[in-house]
Amino acid sequence: MTTTRTSQSLGRPHRPPRRQRRFLLAVAGLAAVLAASSCDTAQQVPWATYNSGLQVQIDAATVRGNCAGLQALLNAAKATSEAHEKATGFPNDALVSYIQAAQARAGCPAGSG
Repeated sequence: MTTTRTSQSLGRPHRPPRRQRRFLLAVAGLAAVLAASSCDTAQQVPWATYNSGLQVQIDAATVRGNCAGLQALLNAAKATSEAHEKATGFPNDALVSYIQAAQARAGCPAGSG
C-alpha cells in the first residue's frame, strides 16, 4: 500500500493562509506600536481610574492616525480634569500628556491641542 506524504508529514512547517499572515503581521505591528507608546507616559497615567478601554482607544487612534479622534479625547480629558480629580484624587495631567504624545506619534499637526 502506498501512502501519500503531505508537507506536514515531511516535517515542513505549516504556513497559515496569506490573509491570516497579513492579519498576524498587522497585530504584531500594533503590538510594537503599543509597546513603544507605553514607554512614553503610560506608566504615569492612573489607568485604573478611567474606563477600562481608554488606553486601547487612544493607542488605536494613534495607529490609525486619527487626529480628530485624538483631539476629541484630549478635549474631553481637559474638560473633565477637575471633576476627575475630585472623584479620584488624580487630575488628568498625565492623561493629557499621554494623548499629546500620541498625537505627535500619529503625526497630527502641532498646536492642535
